[in-house]
Amino acid sequence: MKMPATVMPLIYEKMLLIRKSELCMLETFQKGEIVGHMIPAIGQEAIPATITTLLEDGDYLITGHRGGGYYIGRGCDFNAMWCELYGRSNGSNAGRGGQLHLMDISRNAITGNAVVGQQWGMAPGVGFAARYHKTKGVVVGGEASTNRGTFHEGLNMCAVFKLPMLFVVEYNGKMMWMTHDEFLACKRVASRAAGYDIPGKTVDGNDPFEIYEAASEYFDHIEKGNGPCLLECLTSKWTDTVGNVRDFPENVARIKENDPIPRFEKKLRELGVLTDALIKQINERVDEKLAAAVAFAKSSPKPDKYDGIDAIFSQKV
Repeated sequence: MKMPATVMPLIYEKMLLIRKSELCMLETFQKGEIVGHMIPAIGQEAIPATITTLLEDGDYLITGHRGGGYYIGRGCDFNAMWCELYGRSNGSNAGRGGQLHLMDISRNAITGNAVVGQQWGMAPGVGFAARYHKTKGVVVGGEASTNRGTFHEGLNMCAVFKLPMLFVVEYNGKMMWMTHDEFLACKRVASRAAGYDIPGKTVDGNDPFEIYEAASEYFDHIEKGNGPCLLECLTSKWTDTVGNVRDFPENVARIKENDPIPRFEKKLRELGVLTDALIKQINERVDEKLAAAVAFAKSSPKPDKYDGIDAIFSQKV
C-alpha cells in the first residue's frame, strides 16, 4: 500500500521529534545534567517514525538498544521518558532503568533492552499474546544482533507457529568497533528469511515511502494468519552512544548526504504536502513539546534513597 498524503506530515513530525529529542539528550548528557548509558537512534528516524505509524492501538512493540525512537513514535508518555533520563521518580521506570529500559505498557511497548539480541527471544511470547488478542507485533534490532542464537530461535519459532510478528532489522553497517563485513557472512540479513520459509526483503531505511509500502504489505500478510516476515532496512547511525560520540570518517559524508529528514522534507515539498508555513508549525509543536517535557522532568521529584528496596521479591531457598 502506498503512503496516503494525510499520513506524510505525521511521519515527518515524528522524525523531527525523535531527532530533536535525541540531540537534546546528547547535549544534556554532555553538560552533565543527566547520566547513564544512552544509545541514540540519530540518523535512523525514518524507520521508527514509519513503522509506528502503521501500528494499531492494541499492537505490540519490542526493541533492542536503539529503542528511544520507537518509544517516541509509538506515542508513549514523553514526559515520563524525560523523567527517566533525569532519574526522577515519575519516570517510565521510576527513574531506575534509564534510556535503555524505556517502556510504556499502556501502549504495549517495551522499547529498550540492555542485553544484545534479547528482544528476538521475546518475540515468540509476544507473538502468542498478539495472536490471542487478535493483534500483531513488531520486534526490532540491529544487524549485529541477528548473529545471536536468540534471533534464529525466535524467528524459527514464530515461523513454525505462524505467529503474527514482523521482524525489523535496522542495518546501519556498523557495530561499535567493527564493520558489517567483519561479522556477517551474508550480504543481506533479509536473505536469512529463506531458511525459515518466510517472506523477507531489503528496503532503503532512510526512505519512509519504501518502508511504508513494504511494511504495509507484510502486515497484510501477517494479519491474514500467514506467519512472520523479515524486513531489513538499510540506514546509518550518526553515533554509537552519548558517551562515545565519534564520526566514522569513511562514512561521514555519505551519512550526512543520506540524512532521512531533509530527504523526506524535499520529497514532501515536491508533492505539495509540506509548505514553509506547515514546516514552521510542525517545528514549533515539536520544540514546545520537547521544552515542556524537559522542564517537567527537571521539576519532578527525585527518588527517595530508601525506595531502592521497593518492588523486590525474595523467597526462601
